[in-house]
Amino acid sequence: MKTITPRRFAAAFVSSLLLSTPLILLGDPTTPVPPDKDKEEDIIVLSPFEVTAVGATGYSAGSTLAGVRLGATVGGAKDARFFRDAAEDGGFPHPNTITAEGLFSEHDLPLQCRTESKELFILNGEAMPAALLTKPEVKYLGQIGLSSGLDAATWHREPLNLVAVVDKSGSMDGEPLALVRKCLGQIHSQLGPDDQLSIVLYGDTSHVHLAPTPATKANRAGIAAAIAAIESSGSTNMEEGLQVGFALARQSQTSFRGRTRVMQFTDERPNVGDTTAGGFMGIMEAGSRDGIGQTTVGVGVDFGAELASKVSSVRGGNLFFFPDEAAMVKTFTEDLDTMVTELAHDLDVTIRPAAGLRLVGVYGIPGEMLKWEGDRDVRFQVTTVFLSKSRGAIYAAFAPEAEDLPERRYVEGRPLAAVGLSYREVGSTVAKTAKLELPLVSKRGASVGLTRGRLLVSEYLALKSAMTAHLTENNQEKAYVQLGELHELLAADSDRTMADERKLVAGLYTAMAKLSGHGERVANFSAGERDAECAGDGAGATSAADGAGKTSASDGAGKRSKVVMRYMHD
Repeated sequence: MKTITPRRFAAAFVSSLLLSTPLILLGDPTTPVPPDKDKEEDIIVLSPFEVTAVGATGYSAGSTLAGVRLGATVGGAKDARFFRDAAEDGGFPHPNTITAEGLFSEHDLPLQCRTESKELFILNGEAMPAALLTKPEVKYLGQIGLSSGLDAATWHREPLNLVAVVDKSGSMDGEPLALVRKCLGQIHSQLGPDDQLSIVLYGDTSHVHLAPTPATKANRAGIAAAIAAIESSGSTNMEEGLQVGFALARQSQTSFRGRTRVMQFTDERPNVGDTTAGGFMGIMEAGSRDGIGQTTVGVGVDFGAELASKVSSVRGGNLFFFPDEAAMVKTFTEDLDTMVTELAHDLDVTIRPAAGLRLVGVYGIPGEMLKWEGDRDVRFQVTTVFLSKSRGAIYAAFAPEAEDLPERRYVEGRPLAAVGLSYREVGSTVAKTAKLELPLVSKRGASVGLTRGRLLVSEYLALKSAMTAHLTENNQEKAYVQLGELHELLAADSDRTMADERKLVAGLYTAMAKLSGHGERVANFSAGERDAECAGDGAGATSAADGAGKTSASDGAGKRSKVVMRYMHD
């Protein structure tokens, strides 16, 4: 295994901290998607179930969203960058550093048009026959699609009152704090005259570094000078810094017409176990009750699945990880307007499978948010739905209820599950209710979001299982087999947007092949060569994809010898 470079030291450090953490988390091949189905900018996601949220009046000066159809995603983790960063550096990331919602947030997952609408918040549903890696019992996958009918060319976000809370402690000295200054500079360049920015610094003590200042042309030089003057010193008192930040947010909120948000920048993992009024979670929850959202930005450190889950449980909470300047610039340039715009709160969802089916798993929300309602129904609550450049999704996997009886046949158009929904529009105290179904469609007729979702859910499940096998079970052979199955599944699919996933998995598979004693032949294959071989090997690629999810990776020799034969023999 390659030595992890100093630039990526945080990846190895966090993984080592998490090794003792228990894992508590809850495809058939499809015909390649026709080119016109992948032109996502031409897709308007429409549904009979629509929610109109409060209208917006502000404008983002530097928005790059014009011409792109907007979507919606759940709060919590908004990327899987830390996991990718560690893997690209030759390491094997801890399984707790990837979440399904973070992985899904990096992709556009649209469902096909059904009705024409321009409403702000739209939910839709669909299901198809599918198999999932590590879940051989699964026969169907359903999607609850989250999106918006708005066009960014005509949408303007509300004015933003942003309070930046910056960790300036000694551990932030050098590259981390330099990245934060660049973050603030990028945000500043995208604010308009109706927005305002303030900065709180914390180390040994906390203080207001920049009082709330409108981002007008006349104030730009002063704001830039304040950002440039941020320097590192002292130890860390995160809670005090947040208390000062939220106090400033409340004070400035009273005279500001628009949305108020605290954005924290730190390289320290918050103590989510402290739920007292003065602890991280208590401060965040108190702020949410006053209408103040919080975005937490990890600089050089990933917060892991636990924090992602805790943040997503608080209204208005989301979090991001920036390994470098390029990732930061891309995220803020493309997503600043949407990451601070909340569409709906307290989305309460109950899924009831059709007769003869049982629910195996729900992916796209933290597992601890799921609760059984009786013997068959599952209920969960999403505290915040954010506007997004990409259409979001929550996936549900179904299996036959009685394994010993002949499998029941379901016809296209028949709902595989009934979904009960309630929600509150942003700014409203009135809960609304609706019902949604997940009708069965063929693999060939499935929407892009569902076919892509089959790959992403399998990727999430296989990566967590393989990294658990390697890092907690010390079973490199099992990890090698599971990564091999995932590699073949992705390589056999032609979805162009999955190129980064193929690269990620190919790298991990190559490294695990070498570590588990399967030789340099596998390790020396480039991702392109392996993809080309899989795509050109018709029978083999199809067979591998057909078997995805039908044979457990832990079954052993039969599946393992197939993978070894494929790459080890001439």
